[in-house]
Amino acid sequence: MGLTSLLNNTNGILQPSPAGLLPGVGVLSTQFQRTDIAYDYAIAGIPFIGGESLRGSYFRKIYQRSFSPIRKDQFDNQQVPGEQSIWGWWLRSQSSFIQGAGTQFLDTSEDNTLSLRYSYSEGVDTLSTPGQVSLLPQAVPVPSLILTGPIKLAAVYNPTFSTHYGALVLDVGAKTLRCITEAGAVATVYTMPGGLTGLANTLTTDGTNYYYADKTGIYKGAIASSAAATLAWNVPSTSGNYVLGWVKGRLVAGLDNNVYELVGGSPPTLPTPKFTHQSSSYIFTDISETQSAIITSGHDANQVSQVHKFVLDSGGALPTLTSGVVCCQMPFGEVILSMYAYIGSFVGIGTNKGFRVGTTDSNGNLTYGPLVVQDPTSTGVQAICGYDRFMLIGNQGNNLIPQQGWVNPSEASSTDGLVKIDLSQVTSTNSQPYANDLMPYDVGGGGYFPASGSPVNSVIVTGTKNSVMWSAGSSLYYTGGPTVTTRVASGYIYTPKIRYNTLEPKHFKYVYMRHQNITDGSIDIYGQNPNMALTSIVAGVTGSSVSASTTPFFISDIGNAQEWFQFKFVLHRGSNNNNSYTPVLNGYQLRALPGVNRQTLIEIPMLCMDHETDRNGVLHGTDGYAFQRLTALEAVTSSGNLVLFQDLNYNTTNLVVVDDYTFEQQSPELAKTSTAGNQDSNAHGGYIILQCRVII
Repeated sequence: MGLTSLLNNTNGILQPSPAGLLPGVGVLSTQFQRTDIAYDYAIAGIPFIGGESLRGSYFRKIYQRSFSPIRKDQFDNQQVPGEQSIWGWWLRSQSSFIQGAGTQFLDTSEDNTLSLRYSYSEGVDTLSTPGQVSLLPQAVPVPSLILTGPIKLAAVYNPTFSTHYGALVLDVGAKTLRCITEAGAVATVYTMPGGLTGLANTLTTDGTNYYYADKTGIYKGAIASSAAATLAWNVPSTSGNYVLGWVKGRLVAGLDNNVYELVGGSPPTLPTPKFTHQSSSYIFTDISETQSAIITSGHDANQVSQVHKFVLDSGGALPTLTSGVVCCQMPFGEVILSMYAYIGSFVGIGTNKGFRVGTTDSNGNLTYGPLVVQDPTSTGVQAICGYDRFMLIGNQGNNLIPQQGWVNPSEASSTDGLVKIDLSQVTSTNSQPYANDLMPYDVGGGGYFPASGSPVNSVIVTGTKNSVMWSAGSSLYYTGGPTVTTRVASGYIYTPKIRYNTLEPKHFKYVYMRHQNITDGSIDIYGQNPNMALTSIVAGVTGSSVSASTTPFFISDIGNAQEWFQFKFVLHRGSNNNNSYTPVLNGYQLRALPGVNRQTLIEIPMLCMDHETDRNGVLHGTDGYAFQRLTALEAVTSSGNLVLFQDLNYNTTNLVVVDDYTFEQQSPELAKTSTAGNQDSNAHGGYIILQCRVII
């Protein structure tokens, strides 16, 4: 007889059938009901008497319960070594944030570079120095300037200044042009030709002279003189769809759908265009240069947007430009608003969708990468400049995000700031690292200025001290000049959500913070989980870097049994040296324990004889009963499927997986034929040691 007969209580291996076996449907629903025989256990409806009573001199097994292990030994080849190969604690640490913002989860098994990234920051510099997070300089409105806007800026060298370096400020709405020092002082107010309005995207310089255009013409003036600019060239229409750029030692203009090289000829009459776009509605938006070519960006009715290149032809004494050819085209509907070529190889491309970084080859061809940041409002990036290994781009209303659907923290500012792009690195998504950079700080109000509602349309770096200025609407901000070192009052950084590459719950218990000696200012640590908002872990951390590396901070109950945990580190400046002191965060380490419900292991010794006597002295069984129960048990458990385990003494049931079993025969005799009640037929009887793992 097989297992089916046993489960359905048919006569066969049970001669007679032991009392209590009931028909069932499958191994999960088959339950044994104890009646006159005091069985102790049942597996998938198959009953057994417990064998833990130390019967005989050989058998010494007892009923045992224990937890299954939840840790495993594993080889760790991640970028940060030792994180998950140390016995006991589960660790996760970050010692640098040099790969920038914009990652949600710190799952390093999917991408090792994620250990160098973070979620979001404001007021802190994460990219300049690897392994350091420090407060940014404080940016404020340029003093003593009442502006109308929009504003166009140009960095200049003015020999009349004591410090020489400064900026031209073209205020289109107020019809004024000023030259200010790096410290924001107005040094020159230029006389403007009568009626001149100026166009904000046309201001450019050759180092000695400045150029701009309005709807009547293109004008030229000397930077070192306050005399009025003079008409240099006419314009072909009154559309105002103009852009100017000083590139490759010449003035180049995009006027309507034409590109002009404004050298020689008979000014103010325009020369023959170098290039005319086949679409009469095409508008040029910016002009820049690479190592071997001049490039222009533009678009046709906000749909098709292209970059044209003009290669220098050096066949004559003075190199001239060849006709423009398309060197790259944007996806349909993505329109180039600004373009900035930098250090010969990189081209920043600001579009209505966000910002991309392109690279050029020796032939002037342009290849661009994915969107580094995106703008869901379609205001886009309209201002770009570069210094050192970075580009700075305009961020109107702090709208730029890493990808669609991204949500900034609830306390994120909505001001007109800048985003810093690191050109020296590439992330795993083939884009450049980025971070929020300067934001205008309201000293009196103790926070950031609200958004202007206008795009950031100009940004420059002036002089030798990397003093930054940018404009949005009628507002002009700067970092206070080369002698000002004031830091923002506070800044913060959010780590990614840490979940150890698994969705199972964890107990997040301790955090170690690494920082330099804090002699002024302090650092706060906050934490949050999926079910709880930010909660303070420790406030006002100061003192030695040595104590920080050896003393952990307890996370408390907010870290218990959570899928993920996230930190927020807040840096507060010191008051020494004109508020120039900043604490420096070097990294952190999180310690956690697995929070899954541990499975119970049960080891059960059971009698398996042809004829058995229960604790009440009741004899039961039949010839062959032991062997057929044994084979029935093997048939039920060999597949590894769930079976029902019943502890009949305590009336408990559990679904279990049988991991292993051992059968120990207690008699050397061979099986013999007998009639019911013949005890000599127990030749194949013995003990079963069953090892089960409780699932539910």
